[in-house]
Amino acid sequence: MSFFSRFSLFIKPYVSLLLRLGLGFIFLWSGLSKLGLSSNPFGICTNSVEAIDFLSSLIWLPFDPAIFVFWQSIAELALGTILLVGLGVEIAAALSVLLFLIFFFIFDFSLIWKNVGLLVLALAVWGEGAGRWSVAYWFKNRKFKQTQELNSKL
Repeated sequence: MSFFSRFSLFIKPYVSLLLRLGLGFIFLWSGLSKLGLSSNPFGICTNSVEAIDFLSSLIWLPFDPAIFVFWQSIAELALGTILLVGLGVEIAAALSVLLFLIFFFIFDFSLIWKNVGLLVLALAVWGEGAGRWSVAYWFKNRKFKQTQELNSKL
């Protein structure tokens, strides 16, 4: 068996964890960067000044850009936390897909092309679910064990 085959077998149980943590970290970092964590967040995410400037340039938007960016950061922090913890992952991933699709339709696609990879990542997380290494799995397993114990006492 080749190295690549062995590595593939080794990594397979952790794929859902790695996908979920990757997307969760990006959302968490993006939300924190918009709330003032950093003025140069490694080029991954925009900070609040860049986001507000971008939204201000779109004169057709019917809302205050600063308020929109604030609520966007809160949503990103919530999605990131949910994904990192692993509880409600499918809903968070579905909302992520919806968020990226809205960005594609509202904004100039050439400005957000990097989000295609994030859309694919969100779709993969949605398809994989929370996985074995999540709080959701722990709760599910705990409930199953409690049901088994209750049935054995009857």
